[in-house]
Amino acid sequence: MQGGWGRRVWISLLWAAVAGGPLAAQVHESPFAGKWFPAGREELVEVLDRAFEAAEKRAGGVRARRQLRALIAPHAAIQYSGVVAASAYRLLDQPQNVIVLGFSHRKALEGVVAPRVEAYLTPLGSLAVSRGAIAELGFRSAEEGPLCDHSLESQLPLLQRVAPEATITPLYVGELSAQQLQAAAGRLAARMRKGDVIIASSDFTHYGKAYGYVPYPNDKQIRLRLFRQAMLAFEEIGSIRVAEFDEYLEASGDTICGQGPIRLLLAALARLEDEGEEIYMEPVDYMASGELTGDYSMSVGYGALAFYPASAFRIGPEDQRKLLASARGTLNRYLAERAHDGVKVPEAERSADLEQRSGVFVTVKKNGELRGCVGALVARKPLWETVPDRTLAAMTADPRFPPLVPGDGPVTLEISLLTPLKKVADWREFRLGKGALLLIEDKSATLLPQVAAETGWNREQFLENLARKAGLDGAAYRHPRARIYVFDAQVFAEPPEHADGNGRGPPE
Repeated sequence: MQGGWGRRVWISLLWAAVAGGPLAAQVHESPFAGKWFPAGREELVEVLDRAFEAAEKRAGGVRARRQLRALIAPHAAIQYSGVVAASAYRLLDQPQNVIVLGFSHRKALEGVVAPRVEAYLTPLGSLAVSRGAIAELGFRSAEEGPLCDHSLESQLPLLQRVAPEATITPLYVGELSAQQLQAAAGRLAARMRKGDVIIASSDFTHYGKAYGYVPYPNDKQIRLRLFRQAMLAFEEIGSIRVAEFDEYLEASGDTICGQGPIRLLLAALARLEDEGEEIYMEPVDYMASGELTGDYSMSVGYGALAFYPASAFRIGPEDQRKLLASARGTLNRYLAERAHDGVKVPEAERSADLEQRSGVFVTVKKNGELRGCVGALVARKPLWETVPDRTLAAMTADPRFPPLVPGDGPVTLEISLLTPLKKVADWREFRLGKGALLLIEDKSATLLPQVAAETGWNREQFLENLARKAGLDGAAYRHPRARIYVFDAQVFAEPPEHADGNGRGPPE
């Protein structure tokens, strides 16, 4: 009896090891080393570091923010898409677990599948899989071999370089029904609420006869056309609506390869929005492979996109005070000296938040009434530089008012920091409390969120006045060609006592 029992135990243990049971530590050595990225550790580190250095030069103005929810990153060989991928990965801020959504280029999959592995091995070492996250998500598992794809594994060295302590939750996304998509999205949203970051792996437009996609000629305008097409795709992805993304794909035929991962990511982010967390997409970087090879006859687009809650674009009370002081100092100097150089936040006082680039509007008010308001929906400079610049413009360049002069009386300053723009499918989706940009052909206008509260307008009145501000009929916002973009704003202002009778505030 003893011997028979012992043999059964030994056979059970052996079977567990052979069949990949819980006692087998399944380490998957990536077969893409030496193909999609260097096989030697030193060479791979050197290539990655060069990619991150180049990414800093290309996209350094887009800095890491708190509360990163997700990224979209490309997955071509590192010599092609590595810099754009690095532009995305440099935004990671010590995540504990990263969920990577890949897909199979070689075979059709059904549902969402978790490869049955304990760790991945690359030239940079071992990358542990979070079995706890895998178990909680509850997707079906399968052997790694048939799934193995560069869409997922080309992401591994980048993750290891910037977040070596993080675990990974690898998932392959296949065909999903509408019901399956929503169920999977709910599970991923639950993990994001716990702090997990999702990376959806995808390249963008595959252009050329080899890809069966030549919607426009390969001429002198090809680079611009590919860029514009990528921006249209980014815009629809930024709507955080699967339906908008799908409509774009159907209308354009765009050959975005990671449609499954992107679709699942958008559905998961939409779940967060349904629970009250507004999500905004920040474009980070874009490049077409034709820019590297000089050959656009077969070119693939690479994009880096980041997704954050609206709160990630806010700053704290101390930084608000610094920006208001900068705006007031700029106003005082201009009135006293007609100086146009602005008063910037001193370099030693510039926090990481003040180095961010965000849309900004500066409003000048006199006796509580508008006296000037000028801004930038998309900023190309850090906040410490944009705010004094827009303050001067609000004082001197608002065509609705004459330039501010000494003796105009007391004025106060208000600053609005904006999130990125988000396209809405229809005017009925607009909600009071948001700002809005209306575009119809060559006409446009913007209203800040606080305007509705200050005027008492309802939704229709807000949109009618937005259309009239653009020089259009009040009902123009209902036109099928009208495009409406929304944004959130953090608004902070000086108290009324900060202005004297000459329009100046107290000495700095």
